[in-house]
Amino acid sequence: MAAPEPSTARPERLRLTPRSVLVAVAMFGLTVSLLGLLAASRRVIGWILVAAVVAGLVHPVVTYLERRMRRGFAVLLVMVGLLGAAAVVVWGLVDDVADETRRLQEAAPARARQLEQSDRVGDLATNLRLEERTRRFVDEVPDRLRGGTPAEALLAAGTRGVAFLATSVLTVFFLLHGPRLSRATLAQVQDPRLREAVHAVALAVYRRAFGYAGARLAMAVAAGLFAYVVARLADVPGPAPLAFWVGLWDLVPLAGTVVGAVPVVGLAAAASGPKAAWVAAAFVAYQLVENAFVERPVEQATVRTGPFLTLAAGIIGLELSGVAGALLCVLAAVGLVAAADELATP
Repeated sequence: MAAPEPSTARPERLRLTPRSVLVAVAMFGLTVSLLGLLAASRRVIGWILVAAVVAGLVHPVVTYLERRMRRGFAVLLVMVGLLGAAAVVVWGLVDDVADETRRLQEAAPARARQLEQSDRVGDLATNLRLEERTRRFVDEVPDRLRGGTPAEALLAAGTRGVAFLATSVLTVFFLLHGPRLSRATLAQVQDPRLREAVHAVALAVYRRAFGYAGARLAMAVAAGLFAYVVARLADVPGPAPLAFWVGLWDLVPLAGTVVGAVPVVGLAAAASGPKAAWVAAAFVAYQLVENAFVERPVEQATVRTGPFLTLAAGIIGLELSGVAGALLCVLAAVGLVAAADELATP
């Protein structure tokens, strides 16, 4: 056999032309600019996402009311209800915090004075000027709750006001034009069969994910109301903020209510041991009833995510953008699980 002739092909080399260099630099600059734009617009993007989620949650209510009235009136009625509920919650929190702050300003210096006059730690408390320092601290509490100096408080209030107004306007926009936007997006798929399949999957994911989110929000509200009643009966200070805290923790499956109730139990224990015992027993019983008779049927009807995924998504969102980010990340995780389940189902 004749030996194979050696290959005369030259190895390919990377050649940089002026055009390729310009394209690479332009792409790099465009990428950096887009990343900078996203970072600068994170707050606005958050408003849009929150508005879209709120619109998705109340869309079934608007659809139900639309059968009896025009869609614009239905949206107006729903938004008035939402704003009214938000006003009641904020008023309850602010009023309760203000009352407890006044109680703190009266009780803390008096307790410090008693310590200075006691035989056991009186000398140490007097040398530390405990009453003076305590009075100074509680006098600064309103400024800290307000957000610093009056100018800083006004700036923070203005920022929150703009965010609330923008989110409300965007929510109204999504409620009015959301169906049209959805149909326009779906129309971009040219293949009729593929378009029908995408529509079926998207509708199923929306119903399951937002159904789960709506049910969990309802459960959180119920847990918050239960915590408020228990805190009132136990004469625990600050029942409204504590109830709000318990409601947020109730979004975590299986043991969220019990974890959120730890501050309530601790404050009850400061008064008496038996009071703390019955408060803890009440929250444990509530958690067991919620898990057995509410949470399992909700997961069977919508989607099962498990506590780890919900907690991990909540922590990531909380680190990125506070409470709103936590709720958005939890909803995104639920949506991904629902989408995977729908795609895996033959």
